[in-house]
Amino acid sequence: MAELDTLQETIGHSFSDMSLLHRALRHASLNIDDDNEALEFLGDRVLGLAMSQTLVTRYPSEPEGALSRRLSQLVSGKTCAKIAKGWNLGAVLKTDSGIQNRNTLPDAILADACEAILGAVFLDAGFDKAYAVIVAHWAGLLDEQADVPIDSKTALQEYLAKRGHDFPTYEIIEQSGAAHAPHFLLAAKTALGTAQGAGPSRKKAEQKAASDLLAQLKKEHGE
Repeated sequence: MAELDTLQETIGHSFSDMSLLHRALRHASLNIDDDNEALEFLGDRVLGLAMSQTLVTRYPSEPEGALSRRLSQLVSGKTCAKIAKGWNLGAVLKTDSGIQNRNTLPDAILADACEAILGAVFLDAGFDKAYAVIVAHWAGLLDEQADVPIDSKTALQEYLAKRGHDFPTYEIIEQSGAAHAPHFLLAAKTALGTAQGAGPSRKKAEQKAASDLLAQLKKEHGE
């Protein structure tokens, strides 16, 4: 397929075993045995190791906490979805017809496919090749990350700590959706207020709730 040739050229790797690429492009919603979930699992670990190695080399004197925050941003679902869009994975990814008929695929599905591709590259050609692919496509994001990022949950905790309050608690209000496309609604609760957040994972819903609560508190205090 011309589309797969273009994809391989875009990624920067020609597969010796094309079955790996085909599998990486089969989403779990198809409900078949050889979907891309195992490759996604593997690719997530390959990406984490590759970016960890890159960050330690790039910032040898930074403490672990700072490196962890950098890593968290670079391997996040949001980042992987951005990479997937750059690869135009939505044009070749196979999903259930109910998902495929949407105008655009959800970022969570695109992010999973990105990780599956990385897992497939690793199995096809080893870590060095997967590392080269990752460094090439994450280079711009690394350059943009001049300062150590801070996630919303950490920012909220620091805001509360400076004012003598305990850290927030997070409580799931509702969990719904299919196994391959879950939806979480939860609340971030503090002595100063409460806010709700939703997302395709508990972690993302917590971040959204924390972000909204922090914005709410700053607005109330004129900050």
